[in-house]
Amino acid sequence: MSSQTTSRSASLLALVFTIYGISITHAQYLQSPCPDIFTYQADPNTRQIFGYVEIDNIQVGQTVKLDIALSIAAPVPQSNVGSIALAKSKEEIFNEIVRGNPAQYRVNFPLQNILPSVLSIAVNGQTVCTGNLVQGHQTTINLEHTLYTRLEQTNGNNGFLSNNGGFQGNNQFQNQRPMYTAPPRPTRPPQFSYTEPVTPHTVFMNPITTRRPVPMRTTVAPPTNYACGKQSSSGFNQLSFNGKRVDKGQFPWIVPLFDQVQTQLPTYFCGSTIISNRHLITAAHCIYDSGDFMAADRILAVPGMYNIDNFADENANFAYIDRVFAHNDYIHDDDLNDADIAILRLKQVLVYTQYIIPICLWNESNDLDRVVNQEGLVAGWGVTESGPTTIPTYIKASVVTKRSCWDNVKKMFSLNSRIFCADGHGSAPCNGDSGTGFVLKRGNQYYLRGIVSKGQQDPKTLLCDVTKFAIYTDVAVFRFWIKTIMSQ
Repeated sequence: MSSQTTSRSASLLALVFTIYGISITHAQYLQSPCPDIFTYQADPNTRQIFGYVEIDNIQVGQTVKLDIALSIAAPVPQSNVGSIALAKSKEEIFNEIVRGNPAQYRVNFPLQNILPSVLSIAVNGQTVCTGNLVQGHQTTINLEHTLYTRLEQTNGNNGFLSNNGGFQGNNQFQNQRPMYTAPPRPTRPPQFSYTEPVTPHTVFMNPITTRRPVPMRTTVAPPTNYACGKQSSSGFNQLSFNGKRVDKGQFPWIVPLFDQVQTQLPTYFCGSTIISNRHLITAAHCIYDSGDFMAADRILAVPGMYNIDNFADENANFAYIDRVFAHNDYIHDDDLNDADIAILRLKQVLVYTQYIIPICLWNESNDLDRVVNQEGLVAGWGVTESGPTTIPTYIKASVVTKRSCWDNVKKMFSLNSRIFCADGHGSAPCNGDSGTGFVLKRGNQYYLRGIVSKGQQDPKTLLCDVTKFAIYTDVAVFRFWIKTIMSQ
């Protein structure tokens, strides 16, 4: 190779490095008007500069329309005006949103030697970031991405492993919070259903680029006049032990609680009951773990959910907890404690649907003798005689006198203790039913009278003992405390 050719090649190589260096320098000194939302980053593999966007407070089931307007000091070829895409896989974005983390997007720029600045960023029509036009010749580009966080159905193994937390053998009570850990599943995880952004048209010399509108799905707003304690479905199908399977919407006030401390999908641990559009009620022992009560951001409630292994349920509402209120009298290590009750306040108001309806709060006398022999219902995701289940079941149980309760469970609670027992007549709430409600029917509505607190295990079979009564926290005598918490 001649020295002239070598010199020319070296010059070209130096020119390439110089142009690339200009791009990197531009990225380093170009500032974002909202660095908590939009930042300039370099791809470690391709060394291409791109925009990185994080959008907070996305709820599963929500449609998220992201609009980004960019201003660039150069003409842009119509065949390449940039794009927006999810920064991670759909499965990873799903897990981020479930854990309450922001969704991440990648904005690809049309040019690398001249980078655009941010004019504006809007989420569902609300501007969250505003910048300035570039100086001199400019082209404005609008990019859009619509994300439908409605999950596709998945076919998976519905089995759950469990321990015996909450139910103990040899007539010893224990109200430890039961935990259920899902085994590895060979099937694919839940998927997002979303629309890819449509490439926008680009018009040179300052006019704003427009996009073809994305068709919107027509939806009918649900009615808001849902009466408390009314069932959405009236069917009673032929598993709680020796219980019956719940139809979807049959008990729309029952809500599963999940622990978000896991790195993968949240783990079911207890049931709860809707008592207002901002409050759920459960057992205090459910939210007690490792010597203290769980932090609010560790708990995820999913009103409207039917199958606790199916995060794709279109009727489910992912509700995050704002604050945890456990009763001050609750003592975790005291077998005879009678204040096993807690309230969870939600961050956002629930929208009632036929699958999300509050229970009616007890409004009759506190006198337990007035409801002795009356039959109530308990519905939840507890272990059945066939093993763990992901579909809720219910049992019927009759309130018994305190004397009958003490004789059956072999514990001597005080006569003024704030608990009661109920006889399931061969059925009993079991592991996973803790925190769910005991409801009594009045007319065509159900009223909350108790919360599943303690049960017993057969020492021979190591299964829930259906010959023993379950113990419930008597909600009626806590109604002043409940109203005080709800008013805060």
